[in-house]
Amino acid sequence: MTKDFQPLGMPVSSSGSSSASERDAHDDAHGNVRARRLRAEAAVWVVRIDVGRATRDDARLARWCARSPAHRAAFEAAATQWQKADVLGVQAAARPTMRATPAPTARPRFSFGFTAPRAAFAFAFAAAGIGLGLFLHAPDIATSAGEVRTVALNDGSTMRLDADSAVDVHYDQHERRVVLERGRAAFDVKHGDSRRFIVQAAAGEIVDIGTAFQASLPEHGDATLVTVTQGRVDVRNAAGHIEAAAGQSVEYDDPAHAPRTVAIDTFAATAWQRGRIVFSDAPLADVAATLNRYWKGHFIYVRGSAATLRVSGNFAIDAPAQALATLTETLSLRSTQIANRVVILSAQDAAEAR
Repeated sequence: MTKDFQPLGMPVSSSGSSSASERDAHDDAHGNVRARRLRAEAAVWVVRIDVGRATRDDARLARWCARSPAHRAAFEAAATQWQKADVLGVQAAARPTMRATPAPTARPRFSFGFTAPRAAFAFAFAAAGIGLGLFLHAPDIATSAGEVRTVALNDGSTMRLDADSAVDVHYDQHERRVVLERGRAAFDVKHGDSRRFIVQAAAGEIVDIGTAFQASLPEHGDATLVTVTQGRVDVRNAAGHIEAAAGQSVEYDDPAHAPRTVAIDTFAATAWQRGRIVFSDAPLADVAATLNRYWKGHFIYVRGSAATLRVSGNFAIDAPAQALATLTETLSLRSTQIANRVVILSAQDAAEAR
């Protein structure tokens, strides 16, 4: 399959050839970018393990480390740095054993206690671009934290890309395919083109049948979610398919199970397209993760029992600091700020008990 899509922001060469030194400099820069990405990705896994969210991700962690010796080394280095920063009270099995199928009872878990070195390490995660997610190639179109972008595709269709999201675009003479690499995107499909419009998201596909819809890759351990706002789509994976009409949503996760309809609040699910984020009885830890997506250069970490506090609210995506202030006051949270960039939230009673 060939691409006829020109990625946005693609640099244009001003000369027909480059010197060996220029090529070497380019290669060095590319290697540095790749190394930074690996370090950031490894740091994500360490944080997930620390807060107990690696339980359902262990198989993916093993696959990630098995991609190359550099991946495994990056994870080992991140775990070592975390320990040296006095971050982990390491228990019996400090590091996961990397195998094709991790042992089900050997799930790593670390105790967490706040220290200044740990805060510095957390800020390093944010600076390294943890919100950029787990990918190893440069996507055709990507947004950073706090950036929501509308893109006109070359067939006349419109795509709205949420913050910290990325897609690849593959158009040929047979089909129009968009691969959602991370995050979330909404599509308003231009019709009158004989080629099918397909969005590939994780282990499934969404085939347009006259539509406006959005697709979201898994967050907080959830399934891939498709929400239809106009027309119809056919959502399919290896196990089967299902059609959904406007106002309906479909989810899928395990490729062994066919996509299924789910009842969700469509207004809340699509609020980001209107510049809002809406939560309904969501854990504070998930709310913080969402705010991190929209707050460039900042990192919110929810500590201890505060992570399970429930939140309902409607906030502007371009005012995450205001949302944080509202949450801190409404939930009576203790807020510790480091260098005006890292925010540690904890319950007042837990902080006073120490």
